[in-house]
Amino acid sequence: MDANSQSQEKMTWGLIIVLGFIAALTPLAIDMYLPAMPLMSERLATTPDVVQQTLTVFSIGFALGQLFVGPISDSTGRRIVMLAGTLLFTVSSWICAQVTTIDDLIFWRAIQGVAGASSGVMISAIVKDMFGRDDFSKMMSFIVLVMTLAPLVAPLLGGYITLYFGWRAIFWVLAGLGIVSIILVVWRIPETLPPSSRQSFAIGRSVRQYIKIIKDPMSLSLMFSGAFSFACLFSFLVSAAFVYMDVYGIAVDYVGYLFACNVMALMVLTTVNG
Repeated sequence: MDANSQSQEKMTWGLIIVLGFIAALTPLAIDMYLPAMPLMSERLATTPDVVQQTLTVFSIGFALGQLFVGPISDSTGRRIVMLAGTLLFTVSSWICAQVTTIDDLIFWRAIQGVAGASSGVMISAIVKDMFGRDDFSKMMSFIVLVMTLAPLVAPLLGGYITLYFGWRAIFWVLAGLGIVSIILVVWRIPETLPPSSRQSFAIGRSVRQYIKIIKDPMSLSLMFSGAFSFACLFSFLVSAAFVYMDVYGIAVDYVGYLFACNVMALMVLTTVNG
């Protein structure tokens, strides 16, 4: 391998590592604050089921955002959409750290979910723009690995952050990670969709494509099976911290270890199933 090839490979893997870091933001935003939910319920003077809605609206924002981010990036380019997404993630995290009411937290968590959707969709689009089918699978497997490891460490970090600095510090950390992501997007991520390959944004065309997908029985069955699986997972996530701490009396810094065990079990079962 000559020097130019080695340099190109280093640049490629440098980009993939950056994309992996940005991809980890969404699972961190989901899992890092789980151990803090009981404390948030107390400090914001609300009930556990209302605090749980902060995860529900994040998921809704994440799901709805994906429907529009892709078509918009096909018109404007990938880089600007990813930059807007990381900026919105940072701002929403910063505001979440300062809210005084649960209603404000719920609203900005929904915005944070939309921001997470933009980064997630753009990562896949950028890798697809840059690589062929075989290399695409190789590069995405590394990014998925990072996304899988993030939920493993996020509750551990969240538990200790909550113990020593309070629940608001979790969102300050997320805002800090968002700032790092903005810098990385500006510094390392190129525009991968040239103007000649772009198409005008048309809501009607996107809606027709989505309707076509929904009408396909195979696509519909896959969507429902995936939705059911995620519904079961999120039902556990929003309730586990309250059960661990309120029912079993487990300290907040140990709750993260239990979540990590759950994630490890999920990884093992997924590997066995595959």
